[in-house]
Amino acid sequence: MLTGKKMVIFGGSGAIGGAFIDAARTHGATCVSLGRRPPQKRDILHIDTDIMSVVSLQQAVTTVCERIGYIDIVLNSAGTHHKPMDFVNDDPSELEKEFERVVRVNLHAAFLITLVFGKQLIGQRNGHLIHLCSNASRLSLYGSYGYNASKHGLEGLIKTAAAQFAPYQVRVNGVAPGTVETSLNSHLLRQGPSNAPTPRAASILAHTPTKRFATLDGITETLLAICLPQRHLTGNVVFCDDGYNIEGHSWPDGNLAVYAQSGTVDDLYKKIRDISPDD
Repeated sequence: MLTGKKMVIFGGSGAIGGAFIDAARTHGATCVSLGRRPPQKRDILHIDTDIMSVVSLQQAVTTVCERIGYIDIVLNSAGTHHKPMDFVNDDPSELEKEFERVVRVNLHAAFLITLVFGKQLIGQRNGHLIHLCSNASRLSLYGSYGYNASKHGLEGLIKTAAAQFAPYQVRVNGVAPGTVETSLNSHLLRQGPSNAPTPRAASILAHTPTKRFATLDGITETLLAICLPQRHLTGNVVFCDDGYNIEGHSWPDGNLAVYAQSGTVDDLYKKIRDISPDD
């Protein structure tokens, strides 16, 4: 599916970036990892790069082109988060530091990547730049001031770059995953011997039509799809979040199962499967 495509991936040491690298290589792509940490347990060319430095990024572009010739796709999946901010009880100076840290990684670095690698793609008169966005690109997440601000800004950055790069046959898009349940965040989403949703998880699931968390496999499918040649797709953010960003009021039984834990969502799905269309 991606045979002959040459890709640069920022954030390959993370769960989403690493899963994408595995899938892209399976489909024939040549992948180069950029960032501070190489993808673990993956035999891949990695170039140590400081995403907060224009000079480091420029050096990375030169090295990448020397090694693989040119660049078809740049995927920026680097990012960070912070715990919910409590304006009543938290120290203001610490909140300021966290806000600045997250905005620098999620937005400032994305701007530098767009600046440096966008110039390379413009010079080639071809290419695709993809940023990993979030539900927080459109909606609020409780207490996530720095994260929300950075992801809202990232969508604006994508649209601005897409408009400027379009005459050079360079596309810029975003992919916005829903919440993925991983070993790193399971303590935020599950609690107790029954593995029940935490209040945070219940809030997320209650606003998700499927009542399911996103999966790495599902997000990878969307990333692979957006990497395929699609000449008219630019300036967009594609959401793969099970409908979280469009949820209004749906499936009351599913909401009750998440909030009151009167039954499991899996039991509800089994009931749906067991009902024939004529019932």
